[in-house]
Amino acid sequence: MLVPLLVAFLAAAAAAADPYEFDASNTLFDRQTMVHLFEWKWDDVAKECEDFLQFNGYGAVQVSPPNEHIMIYTNNDVPWWVRYQPVSYRLNSRSGTEAQFQNMVDRCNKVGVRIIVDGVLNHMVGVGQKSDDPGRGSSGTASFDGRDGEESFPAVPYSSSDFHDSICHHDIQDSDYQNNANNVRNCRLSGLLDLNHRLSHVRSMTTAYLSSLINLGVAGFRLDASKHMYPEDLQAILEKLPNLKANIFGANHRPFVVHEVIDRGGEAIKVTEYIAIGRYTNFNFGAAVASAIWKQTDVAGLTKLGPGFGYGNLDDHDVLNFIDNHDNQRDANPYVLTYKNGDQYRMGNAFMLAWTYGYTRVMSSFDFKLHDQGPPNEGAASKYATKSPTFNPDNTCDARSGWVCEHRWPTIRQMVQFRAACQGRASTQIVTESNRIAFARESSGFFAMNNGDSEWNRQFDTTLPSGSYCDQYDGQLQGSSCTGATITVDGNGKASVRIPPRSSRAFSLVSRIGGPPPIPNPPNGNYQKTAIFLQKKTQPGQNIFIRGGSAQAHQCSTGPFKQPSDPCSIPIIHNSTTPWMYATYRQWSQGDDYLDFEGEEQRQGTYDGTHATGTPLAYSTNDTTSVDYQPLNKYGPDYWFVQLLVDCDKTENGWFELKGFMNGWEADIHQSSCTGSIGGANPLKNSNNHVAMCGAVNVFVWNSKSCIVNSF
Repeated sequence: MLVPLLVAFLAAAAAAADPYEFDASNTLFDRQTMVHLFEWKWDDVAKECEDFLQFNGYGAVQVSPPNEHIMIYTNNDVPWWVRYQPVSYRLNSRSGTEAQFQNMVDRCNKVGVRIIVDGVLNHMVGVGQKSDDPGRGSSGTASFDGRDGEESFPAVPYSSSDFHDSICHHDIQDSDYQNNANNVRNCRLSGLLDLNHRLSHVRSMTTAYLSSLINLGVAGFRLDASKHMYPEDLQAILEKLPNLKANIFGANHRPFVVHEVIDRGGEAIKVTEYIAIGRYTNFNFGAAVASAIWKQTDVAGLTKLGPGFGYGNLDDHDVLNFIDNHDNQRDANPYVLTYKNGDQYRMGNAFMLAWTYGYTRVMSSFDFKLHDQGPPNEGAASKYATKSPTFNPDNTCDARSGWVCEHRWPTIRQMVQFRAACQGRASTQIVTESNRIAFARESSGFFAMNNGDSEWNRQFDTTLPSGSYCDQYDGQLQGSSCTGATITVDGNGKASVRIPPRSSRAFSLVSRIGGPPPIPNPPNGNYQKTAIFLQKKTQPGQNIFIRGGSAQAHQCSTGPFKQPSDPCSIPIIHNSTTPWMYATYRQWSQGDDYLDFEGEEQRQGTYDGTHATGTPLAYSTNDTTSVDYQPLNKYGPDYWFVQLLVDCDKTENGWFELKGFMNGWEADIHQSSCTGSIGGANPLKNSNNHVAMCGAVNVFVWNSKSCIVNSF
């Protein structure tokens, strides 16, 4: 009974953890794209951070596993997958030494580019591998014996008792993936010796390894084969890790953790088991984009690519999205786009980088003809040492060096700059036609994809300030001229845009000819800080909005998008402070310029394509230990909240009406008087809505006349 009780205890601990603890990317705000520099050497990564990445919007690099690993010499090559067969946790790999690794981390951090380590914790080498066998060795000096029953790795140290052999002494079977989660986690993955992370010694060794990397200054980890480890075991390891270095990241920052969990549906192991301890690698994203570009589905459907789109697409803060990775690009018939798809590949990456969903990673490959082929090397005399990339005058990689460097392709690097310019800005003004999609990134950028066979030429509302912009998909801004198409935006944010067939257009504030526009003047009016709390218990996925205005003194307009001329609507400016992971509130609040009874505004932001139905509220509690804590909340859990700057001159003697909306209206309210430090009788006697005071903290309960009005 001890094992089940232990499992139950650990599962309860996992459920109680802060679900956002390992989700934050730890990158600079306007650099929310990671690049996987697959198999690059540490010295080359450091130089890339300094010479290219910092200037093109990249915020992080996923580097190949830095631990000492097996070396296998075959066919004048060393396979790429040797990096995923550890022989120790010493930092001595094909990419360089510990000193070179430390130098890379320091140099990249200095220019604001973070290092994410590919961590291999699930296993050691394949069964039968031995360090002194012909054609075998180590990337460092460690000896090892992976023969069945011996399983000795003295440089860690691990012995045969540290593996799962007593529980499962064979490989994972294909049927296990659908039917037996325990076998997937306890048996050998393709013959690799499977570590038992339930053991304190294994936990201590893996914790010490990850901790040493944090102490060197890394920002987080992509954990290989997390699917093959119990989430409660991983949590026990992760919770013991130190905070990131405060002199680089600030105080009390936890490492960014991404779990490799391949779950495309129909599996015994689900990505939902891992979201309390970090993000997961969303293999469903690239598949959806490829399907649309190959016309198996319609690209117009990508307007919904976000939480709930098909299977496996969870919340923004749960996912790492990518078009392809180093594994699935090597499939015999890839279900994703790869660099070998040329223009289709750059179009898929362009959409990913333009769209708002999740945290994005760009793949950077070497050219390969065979599945096992390793990175470009210097030949047998150097023991097949990895070659460095070389570059063309246009800053792309020279194909003769063997490196593809998709992250340097002109379109992809421009779209990373586009994403940086549009960071935090919602998608709005979404337009779709058959095999076509276009959207604005609220006052910051515009993107259109034409996957049809004829030109798409029409006027769009770009939401951008007036000016001339350079297309970032097929060109770039060079000084005051553009190497591609130029798009003119008028004073109303409208532009006529021509998109060639099977192509895209993208432009943003960073591609505006003449530089960014002047900062607009603040609006006129008597704006006062005002807070609204509305208590309602909800379920995950439900969201609360409010609608309101000055309805007693005016005849309100009817119909959509009448807010600017509606006499009932009250100008507002969102002024809430919310946790970083509140993407729903942050995106819906953009372009929400009025408190009104009509609902969505014409340029109001969407949440990954999902439209608002009023002024959004954010969940809050008065629990100071919760990530949902709101200092103004003195009232308890389940109080949905918004803080606004409200133009009090547009209210009725300082008072206004509001009502909750969640898939329909809140019931009529017959408010009489309010308690609180301000309190008082309802001055709008004929209202069947909540009545709030401008410049105060107003607290209501759904479907109740309960009312509190407090001062700030």
